[in-house]
Amino acid sequence: MGPAARRPCSDPARQREVPGSNPGRGLTLIAWWVLCSVEMPVSRTLLESRRLVSQRHVNPLGTLYGGYMLEWVVDAGTVAAMNFVESDVVLGFLDKMHFVAPVRLGDVLVFRGWVVGVRRSSVSVLVESYVKREGEVRLATVGRMIFVKVGREGRPEPVGRGVACERGWEGLCRYFQEWRSAADAVLEVEGPAASGDWRLVSHFLAMPEDSLDGVLMYGGRLLFRLDELAFVEAFRLFPTIYVTASVNRIVFRRPIYVGDIVSVSTGVTYVGSTSVEVGFVVEAFGLRGRRRVADGYFTFVNMAEGRPSEVKAPARGDEAALRRKEESVREARQLRALKPLEGDAPWLLQLFTA
Repeated sequence: MGPAARRPCSDPARQREVPGSNPGRGLTLIAWWVLCSVEMPVSRTLLESRRLVSQRHVNPLGTLYGGYMLEWVVDAGTVAAMNFVESDVVLGFLDKMHFVAPVRLGDVLVFRGWVVGVRRSSVSVLVESYVKREGEVRLATVGRMIFVKVGREGRPEPVGRGVACERGWEGLCRYFQEWRSAADAVLEVEGPAASGDWRLVSHFLAMPEDSLDGVLMYGGRLLFRLDELAFVEAFRLFPTIYVTASVNRIVFRRPIYVGDIVSVSTGVTYVGSTSVEVGFVVEAFGLRGRRRVADGYFTFVNMAEGRPSEVKAPARGDEAALRRKEESVREARQLRALKPLEGDAPWLLQLFTA
């Protein structure tokens, strides 16, 4: 796309984000269509990358450690977002990331990322990864993320371009519009709340190697650490061999700066027959004071017998935790049923076409 495509664009339902729009006049939608008249098709935002799984990447079962997968998915999403906005981005939200199929030592993972939605200063990104083994291609992970475009001073800036949904992609685009609206409600509430049985499990110093620019801690690196710390919390509840099954509602609320001291508190929020959900809260303390910077949930499955096995601990979880569990199980089942698609379309597209 040439310079003509770099125009402010947003959801018409959120007209206040259109610079100079006046909701009291009939020109608002006209202005929106003029601003967004040149857009990039979602399919053309695709970027692809590959990773080789080596010995240092695997867990005791010989499958890819969840922390590496999280970091790699964020890498793929970051590159797709940066390529689209032609600037730096920071991760703001990660949700509904499912570990669909195991990835083993020696596998080559293919990552594909698409920009599927645009707000004034943020983009929604879908990332899928696939593994090919013995002539069969399988979906390994699916992740949904929101990235914010930032300038040199780390402040949000207008994206300056939009995306268009081609024929056959409309259902996927509508889904991401609804998902983005639901994310707004999550972003407005600082949860989970650390209850009495939560514990402070780690302090660490944000170092330059945890950053891409030497200033802000990279979201993928933080997720790598969080997966490890959340696993420890699950293991304390019931010692066994766990694998990461899903990651939900992870909000990056404020930046962590290199030199900050980062503290992580965790607690078990749900215990099912074979799974454990762990919530976490991250705080940072430094020259900018103490602040809450991130929170969310990890779900682990007991794989001690090479398949989902019983967690021998008392059941626990409120209604919200039960809803997260039911939604996650339902969607994971749908994802496992997807089949390979020809071309470069996301497998998730199958859920929204007749």
